[in-house]
Amino acid sequence: MLWWMWIVLWVALVAVSVIFLVVVGFRVFRRGMRTLGEFGEAMDRLEVNVPSDDAGAPPTRGVPGIPVPAVFSRPEDVRAARDLARLRRIDDRRSRRIVKRAGRGQPQLLQDMPHL
Repeated sequence: MLWWMWIVLWVALVAVSVIFLVVVGFRVFRRGMRTLGEFGEAMDRLEVNVPSDDAGAPPTRGVPGIPVPAVFSRPEDVRAARDLARLRRIDDRRSRRIVKRAGRGQPQLLQDMPHL
């Protein structure tokens, strides 16, 4: 094989590789743009309720029935809700324990008597 044939071969291989990469890159770009467009439409349909830092501002309207994720809530509100739920669970366990012990005829614990 002649020396100039090697140059032609390598130029052709590089040209085909560049054309292939351009075509694949274009297809990936188009699919990515289509995916971003669908993502934008989905976000418009969901309309997530993100609370603002302004306490006086009217709340933004969210989708009814879908709770706001705790990530978007203020930490003080999340702590207060957690503490309230914890106290509610403690009271529920205490009342179930009182009913269960009364049903068995067992004496009640003093710690279960909130009025004492």
